[in-house]
Amino acid sequence: MPRVLTDAQQKQYRQDGFVSPLDCIAADEAAAFLRKIEDYEAKVGEDVSKTIRVRAVLAFKWLIDLSRHPQIAGALQDAIGPNVLLFLSGVWSKRPGTDTFVSWHQDGAYNPFDRNDGATAWIGLTESTPEKGNIRAIPGSHKAIIPHVETFDKDNILSRGQSVPDVDTSQAVDMPLSAGQFSLHHELLVHGSAPNMTSERRLGISFACVPTEAKPLSGPDTGVLIAGENLPGHWVLNKEPAFDLDPVGMAELAAVQKAYRDPDSTKLITEVIG
Repeated sequence: MPRVLTDAQQKQYRQDGFVSPLDCIAADEAAAFLRKIEDYEAKVGEDVSKTIRVRAVLAFKWLIDLSRHPQIAGALQDAIGPNVLLFLSGVWSKRPGTDTFVSWHQDGAYNPFDRNDGATAWIGLTESTPEKGNIRAIPGSHKAIIPHVETFDKDNILSRGQSVPDVDTSQAVDMPLSAGQFSLHHELLVHGSAPNMTSERRLGISFACVPTEAKPLSGPDTGVLIAGENLPGHWVLNKEPAFDLDPVGMAELAAVQKAYRDPDSTKLITEVIG
């Protein structure tokens, strides 16, 4: 039985590779979470997206709790199965008056696992509209890995500027969200987003997850269990923060970020498989 997605939404996910929008938290709760991020930024003097990367849930207790919200965890279970492992999570910030963008890409093209059936939940803590640079997607583009090029564009939020060339943007659809809503997309869905053209910030959180049955190709890897059980045991579970900026969680995050910066760990999965 579906936990969150209706039969029609499950069909859309299989056919188009995404479902959006889905309700999660109230707008005032999203605003409260945004203030927590802004308080952290005021403390460190830098945008959160520059300091908390790769697995942001290890830095903030409220964020790891949000990843397990029944709406988010349930939708992920409907999409990928009962045992859900969070592998990547990020804070996607677009300030007004900047050229920051996300190139057309597939999340899963850089995931070194033996399968490509993961999904990403993306929740807006602010409104996300076409003018603010909401996610845009190419329906049905999630059937296979597409070769990427790496541009390392300074305005591209993606770490390597990875991009799918020659995308037919006439097929693209917008995925707007109100604050507190989320979208769900397949890890191979081709998607991206344009700069924020408004006078207000756009900020969202991503939770990129795989079934625990997905096997890392280079041996045991780490992650955070969002729902279900860690079966059959391919993953080492991270130590989780008991409070925001818990030294335990921050040490785990530092180790994850160091490993992720290793170029050999972020090659296209097609290159890893050979």
